Amino acid sequence: MSRRAPLLLLVAACGGGASDAPDAAPAAPDAGDLGAPDAAPSAGCTPGGATGVVSGTIDVAGASRSYILVVPDDYDAARRYPLIFAWHGRTSTAAVARQYFGIEAQAGGDAIVVYPQGLSVSADPNDTGWELTEAGRDVALFDALYARIAASHCVGTVYSMGHSFGGYMSNALGCFRGGDGDGPGDGPVRAIASVAGGGPFGACDAPPVSAVIIHGTVDSVVPYAQGEGSRDHWRAAAGCEASATSIDPAPCIAYDGCDDGLAVQFCSHDDAQFGGHGWPAFSAPAAWALFVAHP
Repeated sequence: MSRRAPLLLLVAACGGGASDAPDAAPAAPDAGDLGAPDAAPSAGCTPGGATGVVSGTIDVAGASRSYILVVPDDYDAARRYPLIFAWHGRTSTAAVARQYFGIEAQAGGDAIVVYPQGLSVSADPNDTGWELTEAGRDVALFDALYARIAASHCVGTVYSMGHSFGGYMSNALGCFRGGDGDGPGDGPVRAIASVAGGGPFGACDAPPVSAVIIHGTVDSVVPYAQGEGSRDHWRAAAGCEASATSIDPAPCIAYDGCDDGLAVQFCSHDDAQFGGHGWPAFSAPAAWALFVAHP
């Protein structure tokens, strides 16, 4: 088997394109107590729950929605696992996102990952994507999937990541479902990672989240200014200063002086593959490092 995974080429704006990435990701940080905050355990922390790769469907407002759920083979129902939502790009699929995101290898069996499948956003049935409004079908899909997985498996902290249109979706979820689930108005999403995305747009009702924003300076599909806008939104929401410090993985920086418990990071790169709209090799390591730091 080739050591390089086959990837879908970029075919449309906000598409599922990605730069080629190795099958094996760099070593993940020590997960420590990731997924085990002080909040009460989910209802799924009892024996049972499927393991491995599960292709499932769920009814959301009368529509059948599909997803891929990946549970560690050595899953332990007595241990709370972080739950990562991974959203594909426009015209892409859950299976393709799983092929190149690399977050499972990065987590090393320390997370449950769900890849939702988008529906068409135009007259073309293959033009898959996401509705970014709070009352839209895809925030409802998030709510339904979170409730189902938390009931069937032992779930701790929730995170969201995505590429292109999936990055927009992660920013929208940070806006509408951010928080730690403990206070009034709090949602369950603790941190997000957006690659080549944009948003959120307008006011956010939920508490701010920690965020890593990854964007290419030569992105020919989603302008670099969209990534800067996401960065500026979360930096202001978290009360961060304008100054920043370089962090691993390069070329990421972390803004100084953010409010307690929050971090905002920005990874500006000049990778020109796929029109600058690909998935840089450091994307999964950057996302996982942020998630590990915010259990």
